[in-house]
Amino acid sequence: MPNARQPRGRKLRGRKPGNVHAAARRAKADLDALNTKAQSAMTEHARERLAEKITAAEHGAAAAVLAAAAAPPPEIQANTTDPESRIMKTAAGWVQGFNAPGAVNAGRIVIAADVTQDHNDTHQLTPMMNAVQRNANAAGITEAIGIVVADAGYWSETNATVEGPDRLTATTKVWKQRRKAPELGSTQGPPPAGASHLEAMEHRLRTPEGTATYKLRSHTIEPVFGQIKENRGMR
Repeated sequence: MPNARQPRGRKLRGRKPGNVHAAARRAKADLDALNTKAQSAMTEHARERLAEKITAAEHGAAAAVLAAAAAPPPEIQANTTDPESRIMKTAAGWVQGFNAPGAVNAGRIVIAADVTQDHNDTHQLTPMMNAVQRNANAAGITEAIGIVVADAGYWSETNATVEGPDRLTATTKVWKQRRKAPELGSTQGPPPAGASHLEAMEHRLRTPEGTATYKLRSHTIEPVFGQIKENRGMR
Protein backbone atom coordinates (compact mmCIF):
# COMPACT_ATOMS: atom_id res chain seq x y z
CA MET A 1 0.00 0.00 0.00
CA PRO A 2 1.49 3.37 -0.95
CA ASN A 3 1.69 5.98 1.78
CA ALA A 4 1.84 9.49 0.38
CA ARG A 5 1.23 10.97 3.83
CA GLN A 6 4.21 9.21 5.43
CA PRO A 7 6.85 11.78 4.33
CA ARG A 8 4.80 14.43 6.12
CA GLY A 9 4.63 12.41 9.32
CA ARG A 10 0.88 11.81 9.20
CA LYS A 11 -1.09 8.59 9.41
CA LEU A 12 -3.32 7.53 6.56
CA ARG A 13 -6.97 8.53 6.58
CA GLY A 14 -9.92 6.35 5.73
CA ARG A 15 -11.37 3.04 6.79
CA LYS A 16 -8.96 0.40 8.01
CA PRO A 17 -8.45 -2.33 5.37
CA GLY A 18 -10.23 -5.64 5.95
CA ASN A 19 -7.55 -7.66 4.18
CA VAL A 20 -4.94 -8.80 6.74
CA HIS A 21 -2.05 -8.30 4.30
CA ALA A 22 -3.16 -4.77 3.50
CA ALA A 23 -3.70 -4.15 7.22
CA ALA A 24 -0.10 -5.20 7.94
CA ARG A 25 1.23 -2.87 5.25
CA ARG A 26 -0.86 -0.03 6.60
CA ALA A 27 0.22 -0.66 10.20
CA LYS A 28 3.87 -0.49 9.15
CA ALA A 29 3.20 2.65 7.09
CA ASP A 30 1.52 4.34 10.06
CA LEU A 31 4.51 3.40 12.24
CA ASP A 32 6.87 4.90 9.66
CA ALA A 33 4.76 8.07 9.62
CA LEU A 34 5.06 8.42 13.41
CA ASN A 35 8.83 7.88 13.26
CA THR A 36 9.09 10.54 10.54
CA LYS A 37 7.05 12.95 12.64
CA ALA A 38 9.23 12.28 15.68
CA GLN A 39 12.30 13.44 13.76
CA SER A 40 10.85 16.93 13.47
CA ALA A 41 9.22 17.21 16.91
CA MET A 42 10.11 20.62 18.28
CA THR A 43 9.44 20.20 22.02
CA GLU A 44 10.29 17.59 24.62
CA HIS A 45 6.60 17.18 25.46
CA ALA A 46 5.79 16.45 21.80
CA ARG A 47 8.60 13.92 21.60
CA GLU A 48 7.35 12.15 24.75
CA ARG A 49 3.80 11.93 23.37
CA LEU A 50 5.10 10.58 20.09
CA ALA A 51 7.26 8.02 21.89
CA GLU A 52 4.13 6.60 23.55
CA LYS A 53 2.29 6.45 20.23
CA ILE A 54 5.29 4.82 18.54
CA THR A 55 5.43 2.11 21.20
CA ALA A 56 1.74 1.35 20.73
CA ALA A 57 2.14 1.42 16.93
CA GLU A 58 5.09 -1.00 17.15
CA HIS A 59 2.95 -3.50 19.06
CA GLY A 60 0.09 -3.04 16.60
CA ALA A 61 2.37 -3.49 13.58
CA ALA A 62 3.93 -6.62 15.07
CA ALA A 63 0.49 -8.14 15.68
CA ALA A 64 -0.64 -7.22 12.16
CA VAL A 65 2.45 -8.83 10.64
CA LEU A 66 1.85 -12.03 12.61
CA ALA A 67 -1.79 -12.11 11.46
CA ALA A 68 -0.71 -11.62 7.85
CA ALA A 69 1.89 -14.39 8.14
CA ALA A 70 -0.79 -16.83 9.32
CA ALA A 71 -3.26 -15.88 6.57
CA PRO A 72 -3.39 -17.29 3.01
CA PRO A 73 -1.14 -15.52 0.47
CA PRO A 74 -2.67 -12.36 -0.97
CA GLU A 75 -4.02 -12.28 -4.49
CA ILE A 76 -1.34 -10.79 -6.74
CA GLN A 77 -2.38 -8.06 -9.16
CA ALA A 78 -0.38 -6.41 -11.92
CA ASN A 79 -0.90 -3.73 -14.52
CA THR A 80 -0.42 -5.63 -17.78
CA THR A 81 0.17 -2.51 -19.90
CA ASP A 82 2.60 -0.78 -17.53
CA PRO A 83 3.84 -3.36 -15.00
CA GLU A 84 6.56 -1.11 -13.58
CA SER A 85 4.06 1.54 -12.44
CA ARG A 86 2.71 1.66 -8.91
CA ILE A 87 -0.41 2.95 -7.14
CA MET A 88 0.37 6.50 -5.96
CA LYS A 89 -1.61 8.90 -3.78
CA THR A 90 -2.09 12.41 -5.17
CA ALA A 91 -4.05 15.45 -4.10
CA ALA A 92 -6.76 14.34 -6.55
CA GLY A 93 -6.85 10.72 -5.32
CA TRP A 94 -5.17 7.46 -6.26
CA VAL A 95 -3.43 7.04 -9.61
CA GLN A 96 -1.42 4.32 -11.32
CA GLY A 97 1.87 6.01 -12.06
CA PHE A 98 5.32 7.03 -10.93
CA ASN A 99 7.11 9.63 -8.84
CA ALA A 100 9.14 11.94 -11.09
CA PRO A 101 11.63 14.11 -9.18
CA GLY A 102 13.57 16.79 -11.01
CA ALA A 103 16.23 19.45 -10.48
CA VAL A 104 16.71 22.77 -12.26
CA ASN A 105 19.26 25.54 -12.08
CA ALA A 106 18.58 29.21 -11.42
CA GLY A 107 17.69 29.66 -15.09
CA ARG A 108 14.96 26.98 -14.93
CA ILE A 109 17.00 24.61 -17.09
CA VAL A 110 16.32 20.98 -16.15
CA ILE A 111 19.70 19.56 -15.12
CA ALA A 112 18.53 16.21 -13.70
CA ALA A 113 15.35 14.14 -13.77
CA ASP A 114 14.28 10.65 -12.86
CA VAL A 115 11.25 8.38 -12.70
CA THR A 116 10.90 6.10 -9.70
CA GLN A 117 8.44 3.65 -8.16
CA ASP A 118 9.10 5.14 -4.71
CA HIS A 119 6.51 7.69 -3.60
CA ASN A 120 8.73 8.93 -0.75
CA ASP A 121 10.64 12.09 -1.72
CA THR A 122 13.00 11.80 1.25
CA HIS A 123 14.68 8.90 -0.56
CA GLN A 124 15.24 10.98 -3.71
CA LEU A 125 17.48 13.82 -2.48
CA THR A 126 20.82 12.00 -2.63
CA PRO A 127 20.09 10.33 -6.00
CA MET A 128 19.10 13.71 -7.48
CA MET A 129 22.19 15.48 -6.12
CA ASN A 130 24.34 12.70 -7.55
CA ALA A 131 22.54 12.93 -10.90
CA VAL A 132 23.15 16.68 -11.08
CA GLN A 133 26.85 16.14 -10.43
CA ARG A 134 27.10 13.35 -13.03
CA ASN A 135 25.38 15.48 -15.66
CA ALA A 136 27.62 18.45 -14.86
CA ASN A 137 30.70 16.25 -15.21
CA ALA A 138 29.42 14.84 -18.51
CA ALA A 139 28.88 18.37 -19.82
CA GLY A 140 32.39 19.39 -18.83
CA ILE A 141 31.17 21.81 -16.16
CA THR A 142 33.79 22.15 -13.44
CA GLU A 143 32.05 24.80 -11.34
CA ALA A 144 30.91 23.38 -8.00
CA ILE A 145 27.19 23.16 -7.16
CA GLY A 146 26.38 26.23 -5.10
CA ILE A 147 23.41 25.28 -2.94
CA VAL A 148 20.56 22.78 -3.17
CA VAL A 149 17.14 24.16 -2.21
CA ALA A 150 14.46 21.55 -1.48
CA ASP A 151 10.94 21.54 -0.08
CA ALA A 152 9.79 19.84 3.12
CA GLY A 153 9.16 16.53 1.36
CA TYR A 154 12.94 16.06 1.22
CA TRP A 155 13.61 16.85 4.88
CA SER A 156 15.14 14.22 7.15
CA GLU A 157 18.04 14.09 9.58
CA THR A 158 19.90 11.87 7.12
CA ASN A 159 19.35 14.26 4.20
CA ALA A 160 20.54 17.16 6.35
CA THR A 161 23.88 15.50 7.07
CA VAL A 162 24.63 13.28 4.05
CA GLU A 163 27.78 14.14 2.13
CA GLY A 164 27.26 16.50 -0.76
CA PRO A 165 26.76 20.17 -1.64
CA ASP A 166 25.37 22.74 0.76
CA ARG A 167 21.60 22.55 1.04
CA LEU A 168 18.65 24.50 2.39
CA THR A 169 15.65 22.29 3.08
CA ALA A 170 12.29 23.34 4.46
CA THR A 171 11.36 21.39 7.58
CA THR A 172 7.62 21.96 7.24
CA LYS A 173 5.07 23.24 4.75
CA VAL A 174 5.60 26.81 3.50
CA TRP A 175 2.22 27.97 4.80
CA LYS A 176 3.14 26.66 8.24
CA GLN A 177 6.44 28.51 8.09
CA ARG A 178 4.62 31.73 7.22
CA ARG A 179 2.11 31.22 10.03
CA LYS A 180 4.88 30.73 12.58
CA ALA A 181 7.11 33.52 11.23
CA PRO A 182 5.61 36.42 13.29
CA GLU A 183 5.90 34.36 16.46
CA LEU A 184 9.42 33.04 15.87
CA GLY A 185 10.88 36.14 14.24
CA SER A 186 14.05 36.34 12.20
CA THR A 187 17.50 35.15 13.22
CA GLN A 188 21.06 36.23 12.58
CA GLY A 189 24.37 34.47 12.22
CA PRO A 190 25.11 30.80 12.83
CA PRO A 191 22.75 28.56 14.85
CA PRO A 192 23.27 28.42 18.63
CA ALA A 193 25.70 25.91 20.07
CA GLY A 194 24.12 22.52 20.74
CA ALA A 195 21.30 23.00 18.22
CA SER A 196 19.99 19.82 16.61
CA HIS A 197 20.11 19.45 12.83
CA LEU A 198 16.43 20.38 12.70
CA GLU A 199 16.91 23.45 14.91
CA ALA A 200 19.97 24.51 12.93
CA MET A 201 18.02 24.31 9.65
CA GLU A 202 15.06 26.20 11.15
CA HIS A 203 17.48 28.88 12.35
CA ARG A 204 19.09 29.18 8.95
CA LEU A 205 15.75 29.40 7.14
CA ARG A 206 14.80 32.40 9.31
CA THR A 207 17.95 34.38 8.56
CA PRO A 208 17.58 37.08 5.86
CA GLU A 209 19.93 35.10 3.61
CA GLY A 210 18.12 31.82 4.18
CA THR A 211 14.68 33.35 3.61
CA ALA A 212 15.80 35.01 0.36
CA THR A 213 17.48 31.83 -0.89
CA TYR A 214 14.51 29.57 -0.15
CA LYS A 215 12.17 31.97 -1.97
CA LEU A 216 14.11 31.23 -5.16
CA ARG A 217 12.60 27.76 -5.19
CA SER A 218 9.08 29.01 -5.89
CA HIS A 219 10.03 30.61 -9.21
CA THR A 220 12.64 28.11 -10.41
CA ILE A 221 11.40 24.52 -10.04
CA GLU A 222 7.67 25.20 -9.61
CA PRO A 223 7.17 26.84 -13.04
CA VAL A 224 8.89 23.86 -14.65
CA PHE A 225 6.54 21.38 -12.99
CA GLY A 226 3.63 23.71 -13.76
CA GLN A 227 4.53 23.68 -17.46
CA ILE A 228 4.78 19.89 -17.49
CA LYS A 229 1.61 19.21 -15.52
CA GLU A 230 -0.78 22.00 -16.47
CA ASN A 231 0.27 23.20 -19.91
CA ARG A 232 1.35 19.85 -21.33
CA GLY A 233 -1.10 17.75 -19.31
CA MET A 234 1.54 15.22 -18.27
CA ARG A 235 0.32 14.18 -14.86
